[in-house]
Amino acid sequence: MNLRTLDLNLLPVLEAIYSERSLTRASESLHITQPAVSNALARLRTHFEDPLFVREGRGVKPTAMAEALMPAVRDALDRLRAGLEPRSAFAPARSTRVFNIAARDAGAYILAPALARRLEAEAPGVRIAWSQAQRAAISTELASGRLDLALDVPDLRGADMERQDLFTTPYACFVSRTHPLARKTLTLEQFLGLRHIAVSSRREGRSLVEEVARTAGRRLTPVLRLPHHLPALEVVRQTQLALFAPKPLANQPGIVMLDLPFALPSLGSVLYWRRENSEDPALTWLRGVLVEISKALDAGEA
Repeated sequence: MNLRTLDLNLLPVLEAIYSERSLTRASESLHITQPAVSNALARLRTHFEDPLFVREGRGVKPTAMAEALMPAVRDALDRLRAGLEPRSAFAPARSTRVFNIAARDAGAYILAPALARRLEAEAPGVRIAWSQAQRAAISTELASGRLDLALDVPDLRGADMERQDLFTTPYACFVSRTHPLARKTLTLEQFLGLRHIAVSSRREGRSLVEEVARTAGRRLTPVLRLPHHLPALEVVRQTQLALFAPKPLANQPGIVMLDLPFALPSLGSVLYWRRENSEDPALTWLRGVLVEISKALDAGEA
């Protein structure tokens, strides 16, 4: 695409029509007249040689071309808004900034609800885009600006990364309520003899439960490997398999949490960001919110 032939002022109109599914509501959200929106859409149609939106009921629906364009359009506009936001001050209540945070599914499960409640109360226009990133790529993703923050294990290494300890996560063993050991106190031999599910975002390498067995001088071979805890918990509910997982995932229907038969230090979670963004008021505010939430989690108050 030759950007010289496209008026970039048309892109917010494209985003508004896509979001509102109506030219009238798009004009209201942009605070411009409906004829101006119609004129902008006509120019966009000419440029992309596609209708972009077609009538559906009282509104419009995007074409395949519009659907294909929107991820890149939204990403570009979000970055532009973030870059143009005044760095000297940050007003959460008025901000529409988008923050990109990488976290494992358990980390997002633990933090996202409390953060969403805070944003509803203090910063309703702020958006959070949660994602997962490979550990080896986190430093690069932060440096490129594709990520604002990353939540992961304490031992990540990378140039120009700052870090802040957040919450600690105790672990337990999860089994179905119909499992033979569901009402018993686990012994080490029983734990190691269970048919385990391993949860790891990596396709290869030892999972956490395998590392735990190795430190006990034993070898444990999981019978199932999954990238996320939610499907693993559902498998536990429907089978006799066991899951070694963070305690905050407890209170799932049909599942019993058993204390571990050995001492295991709570695993720490660390927040990472790019060093040159340490003075960004918006990121400083968000980091502060996450630290407050984490303290409440550790105190059992969140």
